[in-house]
Amino acid sequence: MNYKRLNTITAFLSMINSLFYLLAPVFSLVLMSRSTNPVGLLNTRMAGACALGITVITWQSRNITDRQFQNMVCAGNLAMFLALVAVEIHGIWSGAFNWVGYLFVSADSLLALGYARLYLKTRGNRF
Repeated sequence: MNYKRLNTITAFLSMINSLFYLLAPVFSLVLMSRSTNPVGLLNTRMAGACALGITVITWQSRNITDRQFQNMVCAGNLAMFLALVAVEIHGIWSGAFNWVGYLFVSADSLLALGYARLYLKTRGNRF
């Protein structure tokens, strides 16, 4: 998979995530069997705002051809998706996530693998 395609997929998935979290936080929390108290709604909307930021960054950077810039974006997205996977796995083990957590872990793991592959590939081309 190339850089542009992976960033396009990431932007699309992040956009869907951000729209659900920003526009339908109650639905998102109920889907995950979580409380819809004000703190939960606030946290869900904050996660939606972060996902919207990822959407904009990955969409705007998808056409960049500079290898060094691509490498920086890949490294940042790799770090983010690895952290997300760790948090999601902890959420599953602690009971904070229901079966939906496995979907998040699967999607974020695949994206992390894609960015790891591209990161190693672009670093390899520099030497």
